[in-house]
Amino acid sequence: MRTLFSLLLLLLNGVAAAQPEAPVEGGKPAATAAAAPAPVKAPVPAYFALTKDVSRFYMYANGGFNADWYVGYNNSWIVKLPPIPVGGFAKAYIGAKLGRAKIMSWPQGWDKTPIPGKIYMAVGQEPKFTSDNMYFLVDAADLPLEPLPNDSLEGVDSAKWFWSEVPLSRVSSEAPNYLALWSVSRYFMSSSSSPIIAAAISDDKEENVWLNRSIRGNPPSGENVLETPISGIKPALAFKLVPQNDYKVLIKGFMGELSSGNILVSFSTIGEDIRAAWIEMSYDKFDWQRVSRYMFRAPYFYSFKRDDLSGDMFYLRAAAVDGLENTGYSKEIAIPIAEPAPPSTGKVE
Repeated sequence: MRTLFSLLLLLLNGVAAAQPEAPVEGGKPAATAAAAPAPVKAPVPAYFALTKDVSRFYMYANGGFNADWYVGYNNSWIVKLPPIPVGGFAKAYIGAKLGRAKIMSWPQGWDKTPIPGKIYMAVGQEPKFTSDNMYFLVDAADLPLEPLPNDSLEGVDSAKWFWSEVPLSRVSSEAPNYLALWSVSRYFMSSSSSPIIAAAISDDKEENVWLNRSIRGNPPSGENVLETPISGIKPALAFKLVPQNDYKVLIKGFMGELSSGNILVSFSTIGEDIRAAWIEMSYDKFDWQRVSRYMFRAPYFYSFKRDDLSGDMFYLRAAAVDGLENTGYSKEIAIPIAEPAPPSTGKVE
């Protein structure tokens, strides 16, 4: 009997020893923690350019010597990128880093109207660019302006990236990806009237950059499309791939002040990597059009002359876009009908 009791006691001690002890904290056993979930990877865009470090695209378009690297009616930049993995991404964009747009009277300041001109990009797996694979990128009037040597100028800023969405199917994971950049504006025939594309120094020996000077506002095409090879320096042309995400852009505190024929609006944004903001106008709250330049950083203030918009009642709202190309809008505000000018008394003093 004593032997049987000893065996039972030994068995019970063995079972207890097999149970892991909970850590003791403050003299009391702590509850056993559940396994921590794996961290969720935040959605971020992926960039693909001829220079892996896209921050190196600081040459020419920010100021100083421009090397005649203009975006032109007679000047198209073409690059060849390797196959790009598109798995795990929901949207694709092509873009360029541009700056130093000119005003009508540049380098004088008597006409500060920005020179307009639509800039386009094209994408393909071969250097064959047509209207079927070209996309509007930006109007030069919305680019950062080149400063004047002896005058102040609104809209001067460093070069910025501009993006245009393309179907994800336009990006190949198996074949090379070609990008082309040019303008359809006859104004853009030289660097003295045209925007400038940013560039980066590279020791890449592969022939993957070309300049085509034979175009006349059309997409570069033909047998000699890869006209002039460029080595040692790469233009700022790139793909941006964006994963599925639930990020939101919020606009807070949008308000307008009317005084002496002017409208001053202001607002704040909440979001990740806000890259641009602007003001839109509508008469019916359905059809909206942008009526301001892009604003690239806070604080966000913008002034309008009432005569430049409308004397009728209309609505304004603010909008902003983040680095993942999510766009948010404010609640609209109503701008009442402009008060008529007081009648002239006819007196001459």
